[in-house]
Amino acid sequence: MKKFFFLAMLAFAGLAAHAQSNSLLVYGNLGINSGESAADVKTNSFLFSPGVGYQFNDHWTAGANMKTESGKSGAPQIKTSAFSAGPFIRYAYPLSDIFAVYGQLNTNWASSKIADLKSNGFEGMLFPAIGVNLKNGFALNFNFGSLAITTGKVKGQSGSSSQFGLNFGSGAGFGISKNFGL
Repeated sequence: MKKFFFLAMLAFAGLAAHAQSNSLLVYGNLGINSGESAADVKTNSFLFSPGVGYQFNDHWTAGANMKTESGKSGAPQIKTSAFSAGPFIRYAYPLSDIFAVYGQLNTNWASSKIADLKSNGFEGMLFPAIGVNLKNGFALNFNFGSLAITTGKVKGQSGSSSQFGLNFGSGAGFGISKNFGL
């Protein structure tokens, strides 16, 4: 079932997002990074984060989101992976037929692995964004900054960690979405 859900999310990620009453919102973000330092240290990473939600009215949407990340860096090579999933809620405010601003809160259970260290925790992120309606329910979404908190506990260790982040005007992202009428 988990594989089917992931494949369904993957199939719809390139689709669906201006708020429309009683519709299904499908969205996705994709990130790929690659770099090499002056000391020939290579870094590669991949991020995929789809979501599906129900739009109750022209302003409120609630649903589920997930994020999967993987990366490799250094010499010797260190592999990292992370997975998180949970509910989201979004409040959108249309500025015109083309533009809308929205804020979204993601609250996810998270799991990660860095080399041989595994950890589990929680992450919450609130971010502002702008949606640009294209045609037939398709929209481009641009987020800029976030307010986030992350907690985690490494398996086999007694202590836990937490991080708080406030970024505005940095950490911009881009995604695509589509609304499906129900």
